[in-house]
Amino acid sequence: MAHNIGEKWYRLNIKIIKLTQEEAEIEFLDEGHTFLNALKSLLLKDPRVKVATYDIKHPMISNPIFYINTEKIDPLLPMQEAAARLSENCVELLELIKLKLDETVPR
Repeated sequence: MAHNIGEKWYRLNIKIIKLTQEEAEIEFLDEGHTFLNALKSLLLKDPRVKVATYDIKHPMISNPIFYINTEKIDPLLPMQEAAARLSENCVELLELIKLKLDETVPR
């Protein structure tokens, strides 16, 4: 799925390795700490999430594997909600930056 963040398009590729009623393992192709750490931080604030973490064996030759374990809920639901919040935060930041730039750049 492609997402428009500002003027740039960003494509996120995932591979679901394992999915049960309460846990998931998802490989994120060509992602690193920046995106996954933000996602993990948001997930850990959700009381339905027991564990949210990821592992990158070697950043040059392997893709990160994200692991989530939930409390009696489909693990993809809190991931979807956290991704939406992350997207909203990015849009808000872009709007604030544009506002500040408009204030400081002489016309």
